[in-house]
Amino acid sequence: MIKGKIIDIVKYLMPHGYMLSRNRNNFLRDYDRWKAEGGQVSFDTECRFDSFVSIDGFGSSGSSAVMDLLREYDCCTVWATKPSFTDSTEEIHSMGEMNLMRSIGGLLHIEKMMEEDAIVNVYWADAAIKDFMGLVYYSELYRHHEELHPLFFHFFEEITEQRLQSDENLLSPYVNPYTAITDIFYLKRMGKEEYHLLCKEFLYTLFNRLFPEAKGGCLVLDHIFDDCGTDTRRFQPFLPGVKRIKVRRDIRGVYVDAVRHDYRWLAHDSIGDFIKWERNMYAGHEDENDDYLTIKFEKLVTGYNEEVARIEQYLGIDKEQHTKRQQLFNPEISRRNIKVWEREDALAADCREIKEQAPDLCYM
Repeated sequence: MIKGKIIDIVKYLMPHGYMLSRNRNNFLRDYDRWKAEGGQVSFDTECRFDSFVSIDGFGSSGSSAVMDLLREYDCCTVWATKPSFTDSTEEIHSMGEMNLMRSIGGLLHIEKMMEEDAIVNVYWADAAIKDFMGLVYYSELYRHHEELHPLFFHFFEEITEQRLQSDENLLSPYVNPYTAITDIFYLKRMGKEEYHLLCKEFLYTLFNRLFPEAKGGCLVLDHIFDDCGTDTRRFQPFLPGVKRIKVRRDIRGVYVDAVRHDYRWLAHDSIGDFIKWERNMYAGHEDENDDYLTIKFEKLVTGYNEEVARIEQYLGIDKEQHTKRQQLFNPEISRRNIKVWEREDALAADCREIKEQAPDLCYM
């Protein structure tokens, strides 16, 4: 008996189990309290913004430079981390890359679960809803914006067909063994069009609440959909008319950054692993296409005027709106990040090997 209790405590305190159990249970605790108080909300059908753009990268490829550039336009509202090249302490609504869409438990993941097999498979459906709860509760967006909680609660209600409640800590085939949550959830049956409409209105309402003063213009989002997907059309039902700018960089610069900062999320323990990682990231990518605009970080720095003009044309932005030119993105400052491998003697041999094995990803 004592041994069993000790095992339960250890499981609860394990980082993975503790975080997931706490986050999922606390989301339900907040939801149940809100519901008991008579909470209800409806989603907006219109958005304050006229257009949307997602700035995507391939991992340390320089997408933040384009984010900073677009902050300089009066017609753009940038929802991301604070500017890279200033001492500003401004926090932009606790937002970095928007995992709410692209992560496990996010809107794109749940879309996959709306397929017939997933809906009737209680294991998948239950896991998808619990992943959503954990993703939301753990997000900075939820933690720093209590006024947004009803939006997440309402979305949760709209995708959940049934909830079987239990207060017992039972061994269940439907429950992750590291979590104490034993409620079982079933996804609601709905067509793709109905689900896309729900997501669109949820996102519209989210944007409207965060930016109540907005009157048109473009909302710039940081990796809202994913890093390497190439078919923008599949994202249009979520945000109609959304455009994407994908920022790439000579992968030797990425390799130097990965080694310098020991980015564990970016494979760099061997040249072979690194190149395999980069090829996975660039799978299906084409610089010239109709689905997105590709910007090379190095060219944005060295051919600033030409690349800025390309971005303005692609987004339909008037150059007269560029009122803070080079105040947040200064190409002269960014030159220090060009051809960094030429200043790293210890990595010179590695970078030569990368050039030999992946010349198509090394263009400088």
